[in-house]
Amino acid sequence: MSADPEGERRVLARIAERLPTTIEEVRAAIRQPSVSATGEGVEAMAAWVRDYLAACGAEAGLARIDGAPIVEGELAAGGGIRPRLLFYELYDVQPAAGQRGWSVDPFAAEIVTAADGRRRLVGRGAFNSKGPLVAALAVFRCFRDAGVELPVDLRFLIEGEEEIGSPSLAPYIARNRAALAACDAAFIPYFGTSSRGDTILRLGFKGLVLLELSVTGGAWGGPARGDVHALHGAAFASPSWQLVRALASLVDADERLHAGVLGAMIPPPSDADRALVAAAARDFDVDAYRRELGLERFKGAGTADDVLQALMFDCTVNIDALAAGSIPPDGDPPTVVPRVARAFLDLRLLPGMDPQAAVAALRRHLDDRGFAHVDLRVRSAYPASRATVGEPVVKALVEAARAEAPKLIVLPIHAGAAPMHVFTEMIGIPYAFGGVGHGAGSHGPDEYILVDDVAPFMRTVARFLFRFAERRTARPP
Repeated sequence: MSADPEGERRVLARIAERLPTTIEEVRAAIRQPSVSATGEGVEAMAAWVRDYLAACGAEAGLARIDGAPIVEGELAAGGGIRPRLLFYELYDVQPAAGQRGWSVDPFAAEIVTAADGRRRLVGRGAFNSKGPLVAALAVFRCFRDAGVELPVDLRFLIEGEEEIGSPSLAPYIARNRAALAACDAAFIPYFGTSSRGDTILRLGFKGLVLLELSVTGGAWGGPARGDVHALHGAAFASPSWQLVRALASLVDADERLHAGVLGAMIPPPSDADRALVAAAARDFDVDAYRRELGLERFKGAGTADDVLQALMFDCTVNIDALAAGSIPPDGDPPTVVPRVARAFLDLRLLPGMDPQAAVAALRRHLDDRGFAHVDLRVRSAYPASRATVGEPVVKALVEAARAEAPKLIVLPIHAGAAPMHVFTEMIGIPYAFGGVGHGAGSHGPDEYILVDDVAPFMRTVARFLFRFAERRTARPP
């Protein structure tokens, strides 16, 4: 029961009244490109978010480190000691230009009716993460519209470089650590409901190391000055084949990371985490998950337990892109041995693993197998992070989600990566991540959220704020 049931009722009513406007605001945000990899639209999107915060009543501004601006702000009722919550989100998106498979313009924010009859809001960033960002901010506006005082004080940290590894985030936190550490916890909103209708709350994120492996002809062998006609290929080594062989040495026949690459660095799952996964597997619709991803089959046995165990407890190395030679738009590539071959990888790590130590182990693995000439460059890196089910912020989100979700599943970690270690390690506060509502297609074509799930998502955020205020005894400033 809420400590302010009348205030909660008024806010929920205002969410329903304002829903059409909120959906249009989400669409407006999607229509503003903000591709951090290229810089397209990033400045304009940062200003859009800043102005929206100001319309919610927050003191908001743009902080600059070296790259995209960080939107920062505060929204406090003032008076008394109240719980303080750090709101984190991102406003940048992955590129969509040239990506095949889109049925609509990725930045048109079209609403389309799917085969199941449900309306989808389709666009780059709809799910990751402009949908959750704008819909959550709209909740704060609904408090203001309803004349209900927020039960917590809010500090905002909304970055524009998450999709390129968050290079400005750590310096920003170092510069503002005292103010950020005054918060009791952090909250990251997310559409966490599967296509089947199960809402999944995850207690943490894997770590991420973005790598580039490259082989360039030179003293070790291969073309030293430029591409060479393939007729001479029998006489010298190929950088392309060397790179392919190096990449293949990292994984087994099932494309799982060889145990010898990281060895004893990989921590075994705890009994508590195994129990969470076992409980989730009993109700996990693995076929629905497969269809949602557009797959015909999974690796291994493909059972719910097998898939969840791999997602939760495996380190993975993925080839994001390969490049060697050139392919003309119309026609065949030239028959040459390219001088340079490159691969871009992402390595995902479990809690407790040091990214630098993992990179060093990868370097040793390559050297020991005769690939010292394969250059290894770290593009960005951050460790995994975890919260616990006993934290007040996690309990508050669980309670709020249960009020809106017919089925709630708690998992120990997200198979995806996000720099949430900045909260637990750099700032020293716990965090909660999630929400009710379905979306899918992150980073892929036809990324979407369900239009009808915006309202339960917003209600979950509102309920969470009330529940957290009840559960958390604020620390003195």
